[in-house]
This record gives sequence, structure tokens and C-alpha cells, in this order.
Amino acid sequence: MDKRLEDANCLTETECLLIDPRTDRETLLDNAEMRLDAIKDLMFTLSTMNGQDRDLTSVDLSNLAMVSRLLIGDASDLLVAARGYQTPVTARRQNAGGGHV
Repeated sequence: MDKRLEDANCLTETECLLIDPRTDRETLLDNAEMRLDAIKDLMFTLSTMNGQDRDLTSVDLSNLAMVSRLLIGDASDLLVAARGYQTPVTARRQNAGGGHV
């Protein structure tokens, strides 16, 4: 059965990362890794800042938290989609039915 873009996953409650159901598992994992690397780098930058020469306001921290939440949410959705990914062979085996061994 062909997957259609209209059947794409939207796993979050408020924001929606549109995941194309035609995407292969490796691409999903690569994109999840890219988002996790971005949040890791963002958190490293934040942890190395000090108040003496780089002042962060509450607005800055709020914006960083929002970006972090979105990136982690996207990465999580991508990992869930990759975990549920089925190759055409796997899908045929699961739909075969009756499989007494």
C-alpha cells in the first residue's frame, strides 16, 4: 500500500512536525540526530556563559527554553516515527496472517 503525505504523523499536542510517511528510516534518524546535536550545542553555549561579560535576561532564557523544547519535541517525534518504520518486506510479513510455524 502506498503511503500518502496526508497520512503523515503529527505526534505533538500543540506544535506539529510534519513527518512524510514516504521518508526512509535513515533520514528520520539523521534528522533526529541533527536536532539533538543542535540542542546539545545550545546547552553547552548556555552553560559556558557567565554573568560578568555576557548578561542573559529572563527573556533570553525563556527564548532558549522554547527553542530547546521544540528541538527536543521534534527529535522525539522523529525517533518515534523511525522506531515505527517498517520496510516493505516487514510489512508484508506482518500482514500475511495465520503464520503457524
